[in-house]
Amino acid sequence: MPRKKNDEEEEEEEEPRREKKAKKEKYVDAEKLLDEYLEEVEVGLGISHLNLDKELLKEILKEPFISAVGQVKSKPKARTIINRLNASRDEMMEYLAVRIVREVEIGKLTDDQLEFLVVNIKKPIVDLAPQLYAEAKKRGRKDLIDILQYNWNLFGLRSPVKCPRCGFEAVMPDYSCRVCGYSLSTREIKEAVNLMSQLEEMYSYDPEGLKEIITSGYLIYLSTGPVPPSRFNPSNSEIFYEITLTSQEKAQLNRLYNIHHQV
Repeated sequence: MPRKKNDEEEEEEEEPRREKKAKKEKYVDAEKLLDEYLEEVEVGLGISHLNLDKELLKEILKEPFISAVGQVKSKPKARTIINRLNASRDEMMEYLAVRIVREVEIGKLTDDQLEFLVVNIKKPIVDLAPQLYAEAKKRGRKDLIDILQYNWNLFGLRSPVKCPRCGFEAVMPDYSCRVCGYSLSTREIKEAVNLMSQLEEMYSYDPEGLKEIITSGYLIYLSTGPVPPSRFNPSNSEIFYEITLTSQEKAQLNRLYNIHHQV
């Protein structure tokens, strides 16, 4: 007949089972790995010339670095991680640029750092262009302003009117420039688009539209040209201007309309 186990023997057998069950799988600590690979990653990303403070560099690299390492049990090589970070290089550089501008005052950036931001900030340019433009202008960096204008035309709120002060196509519906803050007069808006010549030409393709503009005394101006108020369908993504005609302009257009209408 088998001997009945006492309580002490049962507890001794349970202990190894509990230890085995409690044992967890060990994964690589990505944050500690970043400390080890920091300089290699900095060089591998091509940003060592920025001379960023090491603590700042570690902070802005932490999130993408951890993502690139993933949840692994064996330590990946530095080159493997760098290749993953560079796989979407444009997005990576833009991420770093945005993080830098959040952490460092623009006025305290080195020239290399400012250039890095101007070159790589694209989608967030609507919010950051005013600060970057002001700093580039202060430092006399026309080359950086040219790059900003190029990126603005691709990723910004491109307007039908170019600002006469900074040269950006960034004049908003309230006639103010989103980049440099200059407020245009109605006269400057009209001159910028050569409005009267466009309205005089309008009779040849849309005499009724011109008549409505003369009668109402104002028009909507879009990137495609002048539009009578009744035909305007606002769009969230389209910049437009509501332009009022002077009595002299209305009289001039009315004479033109009547002359052509009588022929």
